[in-house]
Formats: sequence, C-alpha cells, structure tokens
Amino acid sequence: MFTYPLRSLLGSYLRALFGVTLTLVPLLLLNPISVIVYLLVFLLCAFVWYGLRAILRQFTCFEVSGAGIVMSGPIRRHIKWEELDGFNLNYYSTRRDREAGWMHLKLKGGGARLSIDSSISGFEELVRLVSQAAAENGLVPDKNTARNMQALGITRPDRRPSVAFGTANQ
Repeated sequence: MFTYPLRSLLGSYLRALFGVTLTLVPLLLLNPISVIVYLLVFLLCAFVWYGLRAILRQFTCFEVSGAGIVMSGPIRRHIKWEELDGFNLNYYSTRRDREAGWMHLKLKGGGARLSIDSSISGFEELVRLVSQAAAENGLVPDKNTARNMQALGITRPDRRPSVAFGTANQ
C-alpha cells in the first residue's frame, strides 16, 4: 500500500494555513476597496483549495496488485493493468540547477486518470510497477518520461516491439 506520509503533507498544511490567515485577516479587520476584496477572496479560495487537496492526499492510498492499481479514500478510482493506455513521469524543479524538485506520475486507462506525486511512500517502486505494466501493454514512454525513469534508476523492460507512446499494439 502506498500512502502520503503525514510529514510530507505538513508543509502543505502550514502553507495553506498561512495563506488563509494572510488573506482572511485583512478581509475581517480592514475595509479594503472592492478591487482588493476581489483579489483577497480569490487568494483565500486558492489557499482553501490547496488545503483541501492536502487533506484528500492524507486520506488517499494506492494499492497495487497483479490486476491493477486502486486509489481508495475520499475519491475511489482504479485502472486495470490491461487497460493502461498512457502514462508519463514529469519532473518539476524548484531551482535553476534542477537539484531540488519533485516528480509527478500520471496514469490513464479504462476511462480513469490517476495522479501521484513523488512524496508518496514507495514512489520508485510504484513507478517500476507501472513501467512493467506499460511495457506489457506495448506502451513506450516519451523521451521526458524515459529520462525521468532513468534518473530513478528504472530501466524499462522491453517486452514488445516499440509503439508510439499512449497507443498499444493492434
């Protein structure tokens, strides 16, 4: 089972709380002009949304089996491995030298989409399992995904001839 550890979510909770406080206090204590009110309300909504996403992540887990991957929690989705028809792994850097950042795995198949970021426990193993399932379906990762998999030390198992990313052999 793959879950988001509470310590990885703590920063998100603190940022959301800081943002809500920073926008709500002026709205309650001051009498800002209308343009500023609209801006503060917009920012307040954005920080509340950010906090809600952190809460959703805290209660979300991913289970992997031979049949597929299941996301359970407040929102439930699943993708059967044989229905996996697309995946990508992106890296988002927080510095110019690309030394700090996070990865984001996106899966699609069977009408469902799953989005998982690298703060989840066992992220590398999860990417490895997805890579194996994708190879069995004849999916070839794009150059960016292949480079990011290589950065994680994951070599793609070639089980079928190459096909374009996102399409399976017909």
